[in-house]
Amino acid sequence: MPLDKPSAVAAVPSPDRDLLATVAGKGPLLTTTTTQFTPPKSLDVQGLAAELAGMLDRFGSETAHDPLANPVLLLALELSRRLRAGSLEPGALEQLVQFLSVEGTLARAARLGRYLGEAAPEANEAKLEALVETLAVGPDGTPVPFESFRAQAEREIFGIVITAHPTFNLAAPQMQALACLATGRDDKGKPLGPTAREAFVRRLATAPHVPEEMTLEREHGLSLDAISNIQAALRTLYRAVLRVARRRYPEQWTSLRPRLLTVASWVGYDLDGRSDIRWSDTLAKRLLVQQRQLRFYLAEIKAVRTAAPDLEDLRHTLALIESRLALALNQVTDEVTVFGGGQAADMKQLRTTAKRMAEGLPLRLVDAAEAIEFLDRAVRLAAGLEGDKALAVVERLAVLRAELATLGLGMAHTHVRINATQVHNAIRKQVGLETSPDDPRYRQSYLTTLTELLDRVEPVSINFGSIVAERTSAKRLFMLVATMLRYADRTAPVRFLIAETESAFTVLTALYYAKLFGVEDRLDISPLFETERALEVGSRIIEQLLDNPHYRDYVRARGRLCIQTGYSDAGRYLGQTPAGASIERLRLRILRLFTRHGLSGVQLVIFDTHGESIGRGGHPGGFRDRLAYVSPPATLAFAAKHGIELKQEVSFQGGDGFLYFMTPASALASVTRIMEYMLGTYVQAPALLAKGTGQPDPEHDRFYAEGDYIREFFTTVKAFQVGLVQDPNYGALLAAFGTNLLYPSGSRAIKRQHDGAPDESAETMAAQFRAIPHNAILQQLGLAANSLSGVGEAIDRDPDRFRSLYAASPRFRELLGMVQYAVSIACPEALKAYVDTLDPGHWLARAARTTDPVEADELRAVAALLEESPTHSRLIRVFRKLYRDYGLLVQQLGKANALPPADPELKTGIQVLHAVRLALTHEIYRHATHVPQFSSQHGITRKRLVTRLLHLDVPWALDTLANIFPMRGESGPEEDFGEPATYVSDESQDYSQENLRIFRPIASLYELVRRTGNALTQRFGFFG
Repeated sequence: MPLDKPSAVAAVPSPDRDLLATVAGKGPLLTTTTTQFTPPKSLDVQGLAAELAGMLDRFGSETAHDPLANPVLLLALELSRRLRAGSLEPGALEQLVQFLSVEGTLARAARLGRYLGEAAPEANEAKLEALVETLAVGPDGTPVPFESFRAQAEREIFGIVITAHPTFNLAAPQMQALACLATGRDDKGKPLGPTAREAFVRRLATAPHVPEEMTLEREHGLSLDAISNIQAALRTLYRAVLRVARRRYPEQWTSLRPRLLTVASWVGYDLDGRSDIRWSDTLAKRLLVQQRQLRFYLAEIKAVRTAAPDLEDLRHTLALIESRLALALNQVTDEVTVFGGGQAADMKQLRTTAKRMAEGLPLRLVDAAEAIEFLDRAVRLAAGLEGDKALAVVERLAVLRAELATLGLGMAHTHVRINATQVHNAIRKQVGLETSPDDPRYRQSYLTTLTELLDRVEPVSINFGSIVAERTSAKRLFMLVATMLRYADRTAPVRFLIAETESAFTVLTALYYAKLFGVEDRLDISPLFETERALEVGSRIIEQLLDNPHYRDYVRARGRLCIQTGYSDAGRYLGQTPAGASIERLRLRILRLFTRHGLSGVQLVIFDTHGESIGRGGHPGGFRDRLAYVSPPATLAFAAKHGIELKQEVSFQGGDGFLYFMTPASALASVTRIMEYMLGTYVQAPALLAKGTGQPDPEHDRFYAEGDYIREFFTTVKAFQVGLVQDPNYGALLAAFGTNLLYPSGSRAIKRQHDGAPDESAETMAAQFRAIPHNAILQQLGLAANSLSGVGEAIDRDPDRFRSLYAASPRFRELLGMVQYAVSIACPEALKAYVDTLDPGHWLARAARTTDPVEADELRAVAALLEESPTHSRLIRVFRKLYRDYGLLVQQLGKANALPPADPELKTGIQVLHAVRLALTHEIYRHATHVPQFSSQHGITRKRLVTRLLHLDVPWALDTLANIFPMRGESGPEEDFGEPATYVSDESQDYSQENLRIFRPIASLYELVRRTGNALTQRFGFFG
């Protein structure tokens, strides 16, 4: 796929389209619905979809002579007329939404398949061996010595990090079906035949596309399933290294412990912005990770012992490992039960368990080196035997040893995360912190005081009682890390991520607590640079830290310096393309610090928390483009040129990210694509430079030579984005319908960040929305402003220079790929239609044209409610700002031959879904006008409640109405008072009619509104 024109969502493959037609032709797709609507007895849902697409084309042609015509709104009005006339049943719309959602999911599967590339396990295994072969060959084509090969194979060059970002938009069975269709393989890796493929299509077609309820426990379980598949792919990689080594170095290969790629997780350990995760929850999940891995190790050793040659020493050694693992598994299983119940569940049991753990520590398996030592002996014994059986056992043991060496005693490395403010609060009293740590008046005195604390810090001992008693979240987390290292695995390092770091003070405070709790030798402190200020001063912060003797000694002792960069918040505040460019500049500045400070022998670890969405830094072009976007060839080449060991890590976020690892075949394809990029671009960079190609050195891409223009270009985009975020009208646009368009998509439910409807005097600002819901709202409204807005203005400043650079620079085209994809899924007509929905004039115009007096009254009632709110006037202003820039962007991209390829099927599907949701929303409005009057004693007025319904705050409104108008009234006391009574109080009357005629239909319509949003998500290919 060319970098300059990343394609949109792939069309549905013909076989899957035929299968969907078969399923749809056999009656309603859904027989068990999520609404109260009855499925129609007969409906040609495909015919209805085609009819609406045809109408949309006809309405679209009207814009040629009427530029104010809006085809999306016109189609929505036609659907509303049919619903009103009874010629279209709500149940038919539900079937239509399901059909369009399945169609979008099948297209998403096709796109995922293209993204993953080759999916056949045997082909990917062969590819990995071919890649590893390149490590055994020098720049001149001659074989390299074994020690050189070992150095390459045993270093870590890439890390997969599994995170729990709230992007779960499909239930797990649908996610697996999507991954199987994408790879053409079932969950065992076998090719899908026609029957199996039809079964997966049927699974997608007949189940409502509603995300499952996502608790932290469910997220954690899904993450472990994904990690299991990643581990299987890692074992294939290790086998590839060992087999190449066996051919190249037959006398030495058995000593290899290949690494290359690691896997980590923060699911259950990310406390940034969360107060709902207790320390015991985190510990229980870390122990659960240990439990599952020990089970695997134990099963593998048992299998090897069964297959091993009949050599007494070998069998005895394997039996020792087995007994050691079995005991460790029993211990951790008991502890998972205790800590999984919460620290307050049974304090007596907690004390008993804590004592048992402390007393049993000398015999506890907490060091992977102990098991590795046994495996070394087993490998040596098996290697001394003849025959294929012995060779197979040696390879299997060597793979197991590599896994232990890389991952330790858990399934994945542990990342914990906390916010900088929480770190500051912990140290506040000790340093007299009364202002911001980077306050220029006191900054140096704060740092001096902190350095003095580091001069004299002495480790303290803690126990579980210390954790229970501690009320400071940062110190409690350090204690928890110390406990994990003490009782779970003291060999595998723990990453300590600090969000919103904008000062060296933050990192030094973390170092102080690491030393205080005795974990600095296994803890990698990593500042997160994501805010506008952090990206500007991040390299200066690192330089300040390196000037501090305590930090410098710490980094040298650890042998690594870790940073984290983020694309979500950066993309929200700076715009996605300026964020990408800013993060790259930060990377290069920090690399230069390595050369300036002579940090030889220190690895630089850069963890980029980007996601799968263009709004979170997920490039749409494919795996190679995804990796090159965050880890550009220029950065990798710079590191190689200057002898800096660089490890790149990236996150795979929530439901969107887990898709890549839902099956063994998809996980292996992902790992293979990663290795293709890293081994082909990073490891081979010195060879490319030595050959004189220069690629991919920075000076050979014009992007790096056009510094002034690039800065001006992205500064223009950034200025537009900053102005947008600070504009209260933009905040009003986000809040107009807000996350009410969406299902909750994670254990931290997505909901309004501002409690109240947008027409209140209090203003909603964009900063009140977290990054993922912010992105999701924009996508659902039809214009991914944080990915494309401001770029039109930037191009328009110097169109000729833009065209010249776009044609010459791969890096510039790569960055612009995000913008192009945002254009391909944009629907500004839908955004205008949503804005017009809140225009009282729209409803008055409709009232004037209807001949039905009841309908006219409903429409005028809606207009009256909207008339008193300034929301529409505010929204139309920000729409004009966005639309002007969008028009410039499309015009200039067209002149540069940079518009993404047209995809009529994608555009039509998106527009039809928007029209359907608008029609459903208008029906909710109509029903809302019939909410009965009620007294003010309920703490809210009818007008206020109905206004919130108009902003689709339906769950809250219906809960309130259920209290005001209960389905069944309360009966009087049944005691015998000596005489009968026929009087029934008004307070006890039955409101079943109001519930049946008004409230239940609103609930069902709203369910379809959210399902329509989910269908749009499948078309886009990501959430938020």
